[in-house]
Amino acid sequence: MTPKSRLQDLTKGAVFVALLIVFAMIPGIPLGFLPVPIVLQNLAVMLVVLILGPKRGTMVMAVFFLLAAVGLPVLSGGRGGLAVLTGPTAGYIWAWLLLPSVYWLLNRWVFGHRNLAQPAWWQSVILLIIVDLILNFGLGAAWLHFNQGLGFWSVYWANMVFVPGDLLKIALAVFLDQALWRASQH
Repeated sequence: MTPKSRLQDLTKGAVFVALLIVFAMIPGIPLGFLPVPIVLQNLAVMLVVLILGPKRGTMVMAVFFLLAAVGLPVLSGGRGGLAVLTGPTAGYIWAWLLLPSVYWLLNRWVFGHRNLAQPAWWQSVILLIIVDLILNFGLGAAWLHFNQGLGFWSVYWANMVFVPGDLLKIALAVFLDQALWRASQH
């Protein structure tokens, strides 16, 4: 890896950490029946997953996670600190660390893409839906089950309130990813 490509990787990573933080400034919408708000920040997470790949995406999410852990207000609503990373929304946030690697692993297993080949738009949509509905909702529900004593399946099914918004975020993330990929090919 040349110094120029290393600098480009660091710059790209810094831009995406900043994007995650900017999206955190948009306050979440509380639901009342579930201690997890509707947030726009997971759109930035989806962009990290799609654009940066498994290694860089996971590294960016780890840096972001560390910023949150030391108390910087980088999570939705200007929150941060260990209390947030162990509170009701922690399972969803912890899932963000896994999303880049799981997405690209599924890309390889399901569609047979090697070497981070750019999936077709519909493949990206399918993969993001899978990691969102299974990994993100599953870890979020599991955490609420163990941390808050809520029933796993009742919380998991309550997550379905997020599906319409998440589908819009997935569509936007895939559109932006595909547009950026096409622009980089010229």
